[in-house]
Amino acid sequence: MRTLHEISVMATVGCAPRTNNDETLNPGMENKITKEASVSAGSRQGGFTLFEVMVAVLLLAMVSSMMYSILNVSIKFSEKGEKKIVIMERRHALLSLLERQIKSAWYDDRLKQVVITAQDEVFRIVTRSPLLYPHAGTVLALYRYDPDVRVLYYTEKRDFYNIDYDNEFIPEYEDMMVLFDNAPLLTFSYPEDSSMVTISLDEETFEFRPWCQVASREDDIL
Repeated sequence: MRTLHEISVMATVGCAPRTNNDETLNPGMENKITKEASVSAGSRQGGFTLFEVMVAVLLLAMVSSMMYSILNVSIKFSEKGEKKIVIMERRHALLSLLERQIKSAWYDDRLKQVVITAQDEVFRIVTRSPLLYPHAGTVLALYRYDPDVRVLYYTEKRDFYNIDYDNEFIPEYEDMMVLFDNAPLLTFSYPEDSSMVTISLDEETFEFRPWCQVASREDDIL
């Protein structure tokens, strides 16, 4: 209860009596509310929504897939290029070996001819350029091509003078070594009316002449 004196004083200074509804907020409370609002606004600005995360993951997956595809194609092209180079090197080595052995073909004074026979996929030659026995001097070199599996087999016989190694002698595959795996199509020919050995390698033709053949035929000398 306010006294009559208090009410008269308040009326004199023009102030209304303070009630419970007119109480103002504590300054500390106002600062607390302001800080909470600032933190809430900052959280919304600095974080990511679920949708944004899903979009980022999707873009990352797309970029990774593209990079993998490009890398995979590059690896395949590189492997094909390496295989092609290896095949070319092996092909060149085979032609060099055949040329060396044909040019070094052994001349039989008794038969008055070089000892060379060719029957499509089978080629035999007595040569002074052995591959397996480099110190043997003269050997019988035999080539046999299997078109079914595209493999070229090879072997050498040091006793080339053995009568069992006649023109009909053809060794078995298991008795020969693999000289060229996954080889191109290969055929041999040595016609009786020619001094040239013809080799067809993957639709290309190569001809080699034995050195001693030139001196053994009058038509070649002329």
